Amino acid sequence: MTETGKASRLSQSTIPTTPEAYPTTPSSIPLAALDQSFVLQIMLDLKGSVASLKESVDSLKEQSKEYGKEIHEISKDVHAAKIVGRFVLLVGGFLGFAITILVEYLKKK
Repeated sequence: MTETGKASRLSQSTIPTTPEAYPTTPSSIPLAALDQSFVLQIMLDLKGSVASLKESVDSLKEQSKEYGKEIHEISKDVHAAKIVGRFVLLVGGFLGFAITILVEYLKKK
């Protein structure tokens, strides 16, 4: 190949071409207006989403407080049941000891 053949091939490959199916006429709406309305719509949607999320978080906080109160009440009930159980064991142990002593006393007589 000669130098002129290489130069002609390089110049042909760098020339931009437009496909026939590609629209060359500009749209009637300016791109800046499309961008602004699109961004505005996105911002409004995000604002609504954030408000919804905030409401959900507040609701979860309230539920958490209610569950905390319920757990506290249950812990009080469990503590009371433990005290009653200890008292029953103490009284049962005392009665068992007293009955054992009484039975041995009556056997000796």
